Amino acid sequence: MKTDHLISLLSADVQPVPQHAAEKRMSAAIVASGAVSFAMLLTIYGLRPDLKEVSASLAYWMKMGVPLANALIALAFLFVLAHPGKRAKSGYWVLAVPVFILWGWALLSWSDAEPGTRVALLMGQTWQVCIFNIALLSLPVGLATLFALRHLAPTRPALTGAMAGWFAGSVGAGIYALHCPEMAPPFLAVWYVLGMLMPSALMAYIGSRYLKW
Repeated sequence: MKTDHLISLLSADVQPVPQHAAEKRMSAAIVASGAVSFAMLLTIYGLRPDLKEVSASLAYWMKMGVPLANALIALAFLFVLAHPGKRAKSGYWVLAVPVFILWGWALLSWSDAEPGTRVALLMGQTWQVCIFNIALLSLPVGLATLFALRHLAPTRPALTGAMAGWFAGSVGAGIYALHCPEMAPPFLAVWYVLGMLMPSALMAYIGSRYLKW
């Protein structure tokens, strides 16, 4: 069979891909899985009873803002990684900016605190379960994002998986903040960041296999 004839057969009746198909697929997966994670929060943990009062504080919005900023940055990189040949407008180092802001806030709080209270600021009352809770709430978002990416065209599977995990962990941390009673910056700087890193490490491994062409 001649090459031209083969190409003609392969391209026959091919329909054009709808514009922004990748973005729509990803967005649908994220919205649906985010709703599942929020439903899990309400069912398993519940909202913190003083949410209305604490939501007026700067500390609470720092607690919410850092994970959500990470989620938005990671999502932007995910859209780039899902399109072969597309390049990010900035380096991956920007992912560290919200974390560094959180760590700077934590260091200031640590240095201003009395030495006898520093351990309590770091450990809080829920350090044993914080990482697990964030990872659990990130699970629906992580799985849905990987499934959507599987139907796209990432060429760097491990990095794409890690970015999907960082995105999912950030969303999970933001949702968990609606329940978590901890407000001390050192606690958030350690345990929330570890809770976001766990899905990222796990999904880097899964992505290196699941997202291969």
